[in-house]
Amino acid sequence: MVTCAAFLLLAADSLGRRRSLLWTSIAQGTAMFVIGFYVRFDPPVKGAVIPPVGYFALTCIYLFAGFFQFGWGPCCWIIVSEIPTARLRALNVAVAAATQWLFNFVVAKAVPTMLVTVGRAGYGTYFIFGTFCFSMFFFVWFLIPETKGLSLERMDELFGNPDLLHQKHDEESQNGSIRRGNTAEKNAHVAEIEEREHAGVSGDGGVESRGPAAGDDIVAQNK
Repeated sequence: MVTCAAFLLLAADSLGRRRSLLWTSIAQGTAMFVIGFYVRFDPPVKGAVIPPVGYFALTCIYLFAGFFQFGWGPCCWIIVSEIPTARLRALNVAVAAATQWLFNFVVAKAVPTMLVTVGRAGYGTYFIFGTFCFSMFFFVWFLIPETKGLSLERMDELFGNPDLLHQKHDEESQNGSIRRGNTAEKNAHVAEIEEREHAGVSGDGGVESRGPAAGDDIVAQNK
């Protein structure tokens, strides 16, 4: 937990997701193979003195757990949550969580049997899981791009779904054309009104004529 918290607080954004997954894949695989070679060539015997390589193999168990919490533990959840759109994010995380717990169950049921049946003292178990770790390196190298600091539109480009991005650009272009058309139409209407007003002023000589007032007619009749 301490290692995972340290990674999330200090290294998740500085190292990036891809780099963290790559180097921890190699580190986890190496730790598994060290344990496997120790169990294969110098398996522990009850009551016997533990050699230095035995202590190193024991340390590799803790190193494996630390490497996992520095890469594949938290990074998978970061990538799963930031790749999909907001509409699909909850479904994506739910499927990922269900898949993880399914394989946790499979590993928990399979490992006790593997330790008994896969080689003497189960050394093949460590080689199998170490091979999985090394294969994850190639999986990330060829299929997982870096997603640190990228926008949702950029995610669509990275994962081969540019349709939404192009659709958004088309909508923005169309909206911009409509706004420009409305502005041009409004400017033309204003210019037409100003032209009419200018023509009216020029035809009347600039002064509006007035007829005789009604009071003047009454005064003239009385006279």
